[in-house]
Formats: sequence, structure tokens, C-alpha cells
Amino acid sequence: MTQFGYRTLGFGSGGGAALYNVDMLVVGGGGSGGCNFGGGGGAGGLIYKTSHELTGGQQYDVVIGGGAAGQSTGDTGGNRGVDTTWTINGGATEFTAKGGGAGAVQYNEGEASGGGGSGGGAGRESPYGTGYPETQTGESGDSGTYGFGNAGGDGSGGAPYYTSGGGGGAGGAGGNGGDPAGIGGVGKDYSAVFATEGDSGWFASGGGAGWTMYNSGTAAGTASAGGGTGGGASSAANSDAGAANTGGGSGGGAAGDGDSGTGGSGVICFKVLTANYSGTTTGSPATRVVGDYTLVEFTGDGSYTA
Repeated sequence: MTQFGYRTLGFGSGGGAALYNVDMLVVGGGGSGGCNFGGGGGAGGLIYKTSHELTGGQQYDVVIGGGAAGQSTGDTGGNRGVDTTWTINGGATEFTAKGGGAGAVQYNEGEASGGGGSGGGAGRESPYGTGYPETQTGESGDSGTYGFGNAGGDGSGGAPYYTSGGGGGAGGAGGNGGDPAGIGGVGKDYSAVFATEGDSGWFASGGGAGWTMYNSGTAAGTASAGGGTGGGASSAANSDAGAANTGGGSGGGAAGDGDSGTGGSGVICFKVLTANYSGTTTGSPATRVVGDYTLVEFTGDGSYTA
């Protein structure tokens, strides 16, 4: 066997299939915030693995998780995002990035569980004021080993602020309720590799909690780079949708029956030596060349044959 760059070349009857490595980024769809004092939606789970081995001639199937639907019914928690997967065609799933968790409503009414890749933010008052857990790092295999997710923030528990928690992000937990309401957890910065993908290279930030009418109008929770959005910022204000193909969670709706936006859809990106890139794809992923490498971004379902 002979090494040439990232590819192992086989010769003769014992050579076998060629192998080479890629750097993989897999992000699940973001969760949505709750309505009316809503907690922020959790970001989709994020996986980043360098030097992941592919087998020449093997097809790998891509399924991109959608962002959670926004919530428009008063006193109702948000929705979970959808998982993103990378699977050997006819075989095992190598990566599962979990959809982001749902943000709660003011008392968590109707919200059974806001856990997800990163957890949704809690409702504003006790006894339901604990932020929801992340599930990404508990996934089996590489999905957990190389996965990132954080819990949503706690609600204030009551006076003096009556505010909900922010959704968790891939880089940090959601903020607890206070003044302002819970901020969304920070995302992860991969701009050194994926500078034009995602939110200028950032992915999977959580949504902020919505504005409340109490305590002279406590400010809504904000969100940071990575596709998450802030909570509704004034009476009955809606939150914006998370940015597409970032896994960002949407903010919670403001007091007065504010609605939440949809979560940001997921994405799969990989970086491969151009000498190894087969160019055999379905689903029309975007590609660009940087130096000796090709960067590939799947924003919808498809496949890559190594």
C-alpha cells in the first residue's frame, strides 16, 4: 500500500478500495421558541470531525434536517428541529446531528420535553423553570464523541422579572431569565475552514427568550452569530426565523401572544483535497475551491460517491 496525500492507493489483487479523509461538519435543524413569554429554541446539534475516512466508490446519503415550525398558538411551547444524517448507502448511519429542542411557554404548558441537540429555554415561572437538556453528546459513536450541544437556560422562577430562558447553542448554554430575558447560547465558529458557509462560518446558536410586560418592560433575550434569533422585543411581537442552513434556534414570542419563527435548517459541509474529490453527487451541493481543497456544502438532501 502507498500513501499519497490523504488517499491510500491499492495495487494488485490485495489492494482493495481507495481510502481518503475529509473534514466533516454536520448540523441538525434548529428548534423554535415558545409563544407568549416564550423560551428560546435550542440550536441543532453540531458534529465536527477532522480526518474522517471515506471509501472510494462508496455512496454516502445526505438528509438535511428541517428547522422546527414556528408556534402561533398562545401559551404553547415551540417545536423540535429535525435530525441531519450522513449514512453509508445501504449501511450504517455514520453521523446523526440531533434537531434542536423546543422553547417553553410561560408555564411550560403543553410542553412535554424541550430536549434536543441543544436544549430549549425554560418557561418563566416555578415549578417548571429548569432549562431543557442537550442530547447530542449522548449519541452513540462519532455523533456523540465529536458532538456539541448545551442546555437551555432556566426561567426566572417568578418575581421580579418573570422571564424565560434562552435556547442552548453548540458553543454554550442558554442564558437564564432575568433582565434581559434569557439570551441564546453561543454557536461554534468554523470560519477558518467554512468562511462563507453558515452565518459567515458560524453555526448553531440558540434563540433568545421573549420580552415581558413586567418590571417596566424587561428586554428580550438576544442571539449571537450562528443563525439563532432574538426573542420578540415588544408587546405581542413575533421572533424572526432562524437563518437557513445554520441550525440556529428561533427566539421566543413576546408577552401578549407573540409568535415564534421557524428554526434554521441544518447543513452538511466537508473539506476534501481536490485531488481526491470525485465530483459525483446528487442534490446539487454548492462547491468552492480554496487552495488545494474543495469545500462542499449540502443544503438539501442528496448524496456523494467517494
